[in-house]
Amino acid sequence: MSIHEQILALPFIKLETLPVHPTKTWDKRDVSKLKGLVIHQSLEEYRKARGNAKYHVGPNHISDDGLPGLSYTFFIEAQGPIIYANHIEDKTYSQGYGGRAGDENAEFVSVCVGGNFSGPGYVGTQTPTQSQIENVRRLWNELAVIFNWTNDCIYGHYHFGKAACPGNDLMEVIDSIRPASFTSTIEKQKALQKLGYYTRDVDGEWGPGSKDALVAFQKDAGLVPDGVWGDRTTEAVKVAMS
Repeated sequence: MSIHEQILALPFIKLETLPVHPTKTWDKRDVSKLKGLVIHQSLEEYRKARGNAKYHVGPNHISDDGLPGLSYTFFIEAQGPIIYANHIEDKTYSQGYGGRAGDENAEFVSVCVGGNFSGPGYVGTQTPTQSQIENVRRLWNELAVIFNWTNDCIYGHYHFGKAACPGNDLMEVIDSIRPASFTSTIEKQKALQKLGYYTRDVDGEWGPGSKDALVAFQKDAGLVPDGVWGDRTTEAVKVAMS
């Protein structure tokens, strides 16, 4: 059974035909090389796959002449099954991040949760429904088995340069699954905040306040207080949080 067929066999997945561009099609990717799952939010209040697909097909903030279709593999509406919007082999334009080597659109499966959610530096108007949170977990659990992924293979868009995406509530879900690695500024700020060192807003920007909090922690932990987050700092933070 192919991966596409395994996905279609999941009881909470719905294959839906959505608006597509009249001439454009997605490039293809090698699904055996997929490295993980990235969660996004749609940043709109309608929360429907069809409406988002219509926007992506027409002129939009990514392309003046439109995209081939909805720019995610999966879309999670406020209620109901998860929409399987594009074939798993379709290389949708999702992350668009220049801060890492490689082609993240070819290497990661993208999931969009419909809604306008508050995140670092952004005030939204909605919160994820319980159904959406449960479906994020369901989808992760099943795809992790299909692709043999470990828990460090689930990401939020904030790992790819978008600090407010997919919003605070979904970040908590992602962080509860991922092992503590502190690979993003947001994760570092949240850890220092929980330990009582960082008192400013979690905004994904590593400024003087973040560095001062780290230096203070390093002093208390008996580390060199250089304000550099290295392996020894990571281990010390893990111990402190446990």
